[in-house]
Amino acid sequence: MDLKNLLKYQEVDAKLYNVEQKLVSSPYKKKANELAQLAKKAQAKSTELENEANNILNEIDDMKEKFSQNKKSLDSILKKDLDSLSVEELDKFALLKGKILNNLNYLEKMLQKCAENINNTLLEFNKTKKLYDEARRQFVECKKKIEEENEALTPVKEKLEKELLTLEKDVDKTLMAEYKKRRNDNIFPVVVPLEGKNFCGRCRMELPMAAISKMKNTGVITCEHCKRLIYQKD
Repeated sequence: MDLKNLLKYQEVDAKLYNVEQKLVSSPYKKKANELAQLAKKAQAKSTELENEANNILNEIDDMKEKFSQNKKSLDSILKKDLDSLSVEELDKFALLKGKILNNLNYLEKMLQKCAENINNTLLEFNKTKKLYDEARRQFVECKKKIEEENEALTPVKEKLEKELLTLEKDVDKTLMAEYKKRRNDNIFPVVVPLEGKNFCGRCRMELPMAAISKMKNTGVITCEHCKRLIYQKD
């Protein structure tokens, strides 16, 4: 079987393969994906901090209400005419007053703690927002670079694809089908020469002598290990 046309086809296909790899494995695409994930996490964190801040604010409002109620109760006690009260009643009022004062002190401390928490949450929120904004900025830059790469490489890719269509007409259809099957499985190069007496020219694995003998009749054999088409150089 004459493999010259297929080998010529593969030479051009190698150029196309390199262009495809540049498009697929562009460092800007990888960076853009990383930045998109970073922005997504930052956005989720911002939402979490927003909810946390709302919860703290609600807690502050609740404690302010309790503080106000306790303050009113204390003011009411202080307005009492204590001279008209019995010793037992005075003891009860003193006990109630102490309890209310303790409540007020506790609530005051909790309000201070909540104020600190809300400040810390706001600081973290601003930090996260800056992280998100920076990730978005870099993502836009990467996207621009990707578009520039596509604009430069797409015409080259299209030209090579047209050239392959022309070359394909001169290749045995069965052989071409086997080639395309492997190419679609991302095996490249598809066709490699025999190395030495019985080694695959790509994966270097030893091939059965029975397969080598078969090559004399078929022109090519398939490597059992890497699935490439192997031929013997003239």
